[in-house]
Amino acid sequence: MREKYTKKLVSLFAFLFLFIPLCVYSQTTGSIGGTVLDESGLPLPGATVKIEGSSLGAVTNDDGAYVILNVAVGDYEVSASFIGYETTKITNVKVSVDLRTQVDFSMKLAGDIVTEVIEIEAERKGIDVEQSGRLIESQQIENTGIRGITNIVSQTAGVVADERGTTLNIRGGRSNENIIIVDGVQTTNPINGSNRANVPNALLQEIAVLTGGFGAEYGNVLSGVINVTTKSGSDVYTGGFEVITDEFSNFAKTHSYGYNLYSVSLGGPLIPSKSLSKVLNVYLNFERQFLRVNNPSWISQQIDYLYPDARDPNNEYGSYSYNGRLNINLIDLKDGPPIMIRSGLSYVDSKSRTRIGGNLLQNSDRNPIVDQTDLQTFGRLVHNVSNNFFYELQFNYFKTKMKRYDPIHGDNLTRYGDPAYNPGFTQLGVTYQTDPNTSFLYNRVGSVYPWYDKSEVSYWGGKLDATWAILSKEFGNHEIKFGGEYKYNTLRSLSVLAGYVADTNISMEDRWYGTNVGRLNAYGYDDIYDQSGLPVITGDEVNPKNPITGGFYIRDKVSFSDFNFNGGFRIDFFDVNDRVLKDLNDLRGADGEVFSDDDFEQSKMDIEVSPRLGFSFPVTDKTIFVAQYGKMIQLPPLQYLYSSDKYYKQFLQTALQDVGTNSSLKPSKLTQYEVGVKQQVGDFVNMGVTAFYKESIDLIGAGRFGEKVFYANTDFAISRGLDFYLSLRRMNRLSVDVAYTLSFATGTGSDPTSKNSLANQSDEPLPVFVYPLDYDQRHTGAVNLDYRFGETDVPKGFLGDVLKNLGVNLNFSFNSGRPYTKRDNSTTATGSGGSYIQSAKNEVYTGWNTRFDLKIDKGFKVWKTYFTVYAYVINLLNTELVNSVFPSTGKPDDNGFINTPTGASRYENDPVFRELWRDRISYVSNWGPPRQIRFGIQMNF
Repeated sequence: MREKYTKKLVSLFAFLFLFIPLCVYSQTTGSIGGTVLDESGLPLPGATVKIEGSSLGAVTNDDGAYVILNVAVGDYEVSASFIGYETTKITNVKVSVDLRTQVDFSMKLAGDIVTEVIEIEAERKGIDVEQSGRLIESQQIENTGIRGITNIVSQTAGVVADERGTTLNIRGGRSNENIIIVDGVQTTNPINGSNRANVPNALLQEIAVLTGGFGAEYGNVLSGVINVTTKSGSDVYTGGFEVITDEFSNFAKTHSYGYNLYSVSLGGPLIPSKSLSKVLNVYLNFERQFLRVNNPSWISQQIDYLYPDARDPNNEYGSYSYNGRLNINLIDLKDGPPIMIRSGLSYVDSKSRTRIGGNLLQNSDRNPIVDQTDLQTFGRLVHNVSNNFFYELQFNYFKTKMKRYDPIHGDNLTRYGDPAYNPGFTQLGVTYQTDPNTSFLYNRVGSVYPWYDKSEVSYWGGKLDATWAILSKEFGNHEIKFGGEYKYNTLRSLSVLAGYVADTNISMEDRWYGTNVGRLNAYGYDDIYDQSGLPVITGDEVNPKNPITGGFYIRDKVSFSDFNFNGGFRIDFFDVNDRVLKDLNDLRGADGEVFSDDDFEQSKMDIEVSPRLGFSFPVTDKTIFVAQYGKMIQLPPLQYLYSSDKYYKQFLQTALQDVGTNSSLKPSKLTQYEVGVKQQVGDFVNMGVTAFYKESIDLIGAGRFGEKVFYANTDFAISRGLDFYLSLRRMNRLSVDVAYTLSFATGTGSDPTSKNSLANQSDEPLPVFVYPLDYDQRHTGAVNLDYRFGETDVPKGFLGDVLKNLGVNLNFSFNSGRPYTKRDNSTTATGSGGSYIQSAKNEVYTGWNTRFDLKIDKGFKVWKTYFTVYAYVINLLNTELVNSVFPSTGKPDDNGFINTPTGASRYENDPVFRELWRDRISYVSNWGPPRQIRFGIQMNF
């Protein structure tokens, strides 16, 4: 039945793509359009507009209008020619993904004598007027020294990041509500919404951060779209390398944290011949990272005996990254077809260790190992049918694998809790054991990390997109876009508290699927065996889960001389492709039994429609008013939908307190409104302010249904605020970027698990109340100042040689802190807080954080090769950046335990406790980074 259904769905999808008129849009290129007029302002029909050095061009219509579609991201020279007129060339034309660059020509009559081509430099513009966000170019990224997509994006108005640089919340949304697209391929892990876009800085061409107003072509997203374009090959050879390290000894009273990075890039023709150099070209990158301390914390430099040389022991990270892009430009062959083929591959292999607080003093060598691999590949065919119509067919594949395990026992799960393999264990089936010699604050030497987890998530997908431009003075210029995609996901997951499975005194069923909270939950694997050699996972549970997703959209951008309209809608479909419970409130069903076949039914496809609408118009020649309205949907993270049958049966049939997965979860929905003004000030400054309001419903949270608690569409959120940006293009050597956000994020749950404990404390339905969410950071801002000398704007002599190509970049960021709920003092030594609440939910806020980062670089040429040496300083002033606090005291290093009678007694009478306690609860996650100084050298040719 399921196979027949799937075949029908695939057939329907293919039919729609093959026989519906193709008016679709590609998310990997931009376009150039405008008008060609004479000096009096009259149109010049039949004028030729070309992109220099390429086969792309267009001829103006009767109104003098033209458009060139399917232009790769980059900088270009565009020329216009017409018989009897001087040829005009405009340089430095910037094309960005999913945007049209306006290039207008005013042609001068030619004299009797042929003159040189007239050259004009184009004005740089920011993000498209119909969108909110920011365009970040590779040169800006290189100037700042910031590394990693998450850290780069965090400097954008509307984006809130934690001090550890691990999460992004865009305009009050949850961290899993964003998507990252790399070269048209979505790289977000569908099982939990995490970012798997491991793109080296050397490969970044441009990042478009969209915080609002994104069109109907973007689906499965509520808060933000991060669209990344990487570098590709050309007809000339380019390349380079970069080396970064902080391996030095206490330079300027700053510690080395063992940061090392090596990157090599090479691009150019695959076959170095005049006829084929443009036809076949590649771009390759290899990057190796090794961090002796993964994400250092400010506290590590304060406690010498726990962190020798300020290094967190056994917390390293290492990765190998391989990236390749291949272009086949048949359009550049003599008499070749107007077809281009793009393909790419990205593979990252990483190994890291996970911090365990109880291991820090004497057992860090048993910190678990995490192995992770990420593979992304795509192939894309682009056919330029005419100057104003092209279509694009793409296939892509995504796969991410993770395994976390004890470094000694690895995959031998039956040894995790067996005294025969763990000296010091006194009984079968145990987990951590604390050491009395440390006043029971730290784990014994040899304590085993008891959890074993692994997962494998993949999908293959297909897209068909096209763009059709219609130019009309009377009815406006249109870019009609229509498209769709299909994804077939494969999920495998396994998690078990392996310390318990060593106890052979109980049955195999109870060992693996007993009533403890760490019972085995696995599907899609068949390689786990008991002590007797028998397979533990059997039957249908060896099969993976295969949810199906897809969607279609249509969008039209209409532009008049004094008005722009952007409207469309998309249709998304989602099928769990599994059986689901009929009624969460009646687990026994008609037959009175729990977990019988009668309690389930086959899943049905969920279809959602999302309209999008935006418009803009000029108030003056320098001021534009913008308004947006849109509905968005996002599929639930797949980890909340699936469990193994045995795990689920145990949950339903016992009194165990837990939160059950729910295959009936529906997509979360958002309605957003925004209005804004964008202002050009003079020739160098542009600025804008946007007010936004968002309502999210059907967010995932815990809810009680009769006897049990399940994940359900129980939460909602409201966020509103103001975004402000200011950009000063380089003037007198200085460029400035300012971003500021005032936001208020409220709701009934900060993430899907935030109400888990509360839901299990009562048999009554949870009360509904609204409070500031955990990421309700009211004030967030960043100011970047970049001052640099060029080749010629320096004095002569030695001083000029020193200043030539010297740059200084200072980045200042600030925020007003995050909320927490005041509680009484912790009743345990290492607890986070007491059980009694002393304030309204998230009523109290932490203090302000401010941070300066500095980069100084100096460039010089050696023959045809350009070198840059630089120093990059993170947290220049070594400011204590507080990321989170204990709710009992509002401090990052005090849970209030010693203020209780029990704690005060231990502190007074136990000298070991008194010496170790505060350092034990000074969790590294409570602080941002310390000052770090990195030196680098870069070579490009």
